Amino acid sequence: MIDLHAHILPGVDDGARDIQDSLEMAAMAADSGVSIMTATPHSNQTGRFENFCSEKLSGDFRRLKAAIRQNHIPLRILKGMEIFASEDLEDKIKKGLLTGINHTDYYLVEFPFEADPLWIGECLDAVFEAGKIPLIAHPERYFCVQDFPEVVYEWLRSGCYAQMNKGSILGRFGDRVRESAQILLENDLITCVASDAHRSYVRTPHMGEVRDHLTRNGGFEYTYHLLEGNPRRIINNRQIPAHGRRPERLRRYYW
Repeated sequence: MIDLHAHILPGVDDGARDIQDSLEMAAMAADSGVSIMTATPHSNQTGRFENFCSEKLSGDFRRLKAAIRQNHIPLRILKGMEIFASEDLEDKIKKGLLTGINHTDYYLVEFPFEADPLWIGECLDAVFEAGKIPLIAHPERYFCVQDFPEVVYEWLRSGCYAQMNKGSILGRFGDRVRESAQILLENDLITCVASDAHRSYVRTPHMGEVRDHLTRNGGFEYTYHLLEGNPRRIINNRQIPAHGRRPERLRRYYW
């Protein structure tokens, strides 16, 4: 499996606190069948977790890779970011302050849970204007998607892609998020599933349970696309096949 979203870089956000936390997360991920993980620290959160591209952040990444190698953990770590959306996103991308997954054109972008879908659309357009491709982090957790899941179909039609959290599928964020996740999965509106791991004991990087759940409910081929096929296309900067159907199980409209 390939996990494209994990807060394994130590001491930079609300994920791993130190290198020991990181190593425990790496070992757990590898034991569950993950072979590649992208370190995606929170970035562009003004006054909290800014984490723009810098020599310090690159040094933290190199030290994490070295520690994993020295501890003989069979896990390949790639560089990335979980980028908090802002109105100056295009400018920051063009200035090189933000980076895509494994230096590709795929940029993992998250939004406030209560964000207006029209503003989300404007931010996604800004990523396209910068010449990049938005990979929307955990859309199932956004209130507008929970109220109107069809908006994800529109985002995918515009050229975006969507990453779902394993915890959403397993009910770790409540019934409302789980229902939203189910609707999106049923309609093939999710490009990949990742852990969004923060520690080895809460929101963990263990992907075995969600792999088994997806296999029981969607079959081996569907699970492969979500956990390896599409993630591999992303890290190799390859085009992802079009997917998604307009949901029929709609809730109330958001606007």
